[in-house]
Amino acid sequence: MKPCMKHFSAHRPCIVLLALLRAVVLQAETNVGAATDATTEALPVTQRSWSVGIGPSKVQDTYLSAVHFSGTGFTLLGSYVYERPGRRWYTAWQHQLHASQGADRAGHDSMLEGAYDLYLGRLRCWPLAGNKLSLAAGVMANIGIGGLYNTRNGNNPAQARLHLALMPTLAARYRFSLCRTDMTLGYEAQLPLAGVMFSPRFGQSYYEIFGRGNYDRNMVVTTFVSAPTFRQQLTLDGQIGRRATIRIGLLADLQQARVNDIRQHVYSYRLMLGLTHRFSVVRRM
Repeated sequence: MKPCMKHFSAHRPCIVLLALLRAVVLQAETNVGAATDATTEALPVTQRSWSVGIGPSKVQDTYLSAVHFSGTGFTLLGSYVYERPGRRWYTAWQHQLHASQGADRAGHDSMLEGAYDLYLGRLRCWPLAGNKLSLAAGVMANIGIGGLYNTRNGNNPAQARLHLALMPTLAARYRFSLCRTDMTLGYEAQLPLAGVMFSPRFGQSYYEIFGRGNYDRNMVVTTFVSAPTFRQQLTLDGQIGRRATIRIGLLADLQQARVNDIRQHVYSYRLMLGLTHRFSVVRRM
């Protein structure tokens, strides 16, 4: 036998063992890659959106004035949706900050208004039409704080706004393509169920409440009858990147109440424009 053949025969067991080890390593890498892909697909997904809007506002508070005020307002809205693939329940929360200035019909009197609202809730989703359409329903808790200021009132020029409410929520999303662009049409609505809000009685000053401690049922339980608030959003998202979309929307927030002989409403209508981003947080070992 030639020397090279003898050399190959002598090392054949090592060559076979190396080939087997390489095959095992390649199979292990394939399995790890598949497990990593499956883990990535199962990661929770967060959708984050920030929008700004402008539009008309209408305000009335009979504690300050029986006059209606109309003007222009601005809104900053941050929306978050946290969901896990394959699960029907998801978490949603929103931050809403808005301010407006209005005047009476004669233009002699003006009202300043501003508030911050936090919405937090859980919704159940029902996918339909091959996941192109999804319907959701649940309950959101709303915490709001703000105030009104009448620039011409000498006595009791300001009114505080503070409330907590549970609001049944409905939502729908429809995905489609337009001009080779992925689009999503969304709608969301909240209605009041029950809550509690702060309100002085008509003619009662804040000095009486906080200075002299004359409490007169100033924390009032509210329902959809005494505080029929109605909030709804219509949005259209257009894909502009792998994970980012531009958002155009309409926001109608109709807050109203009639408690302690005081009528109050703050109606705001906004044309919104913003960006939406979807991402997952990958934990590296």
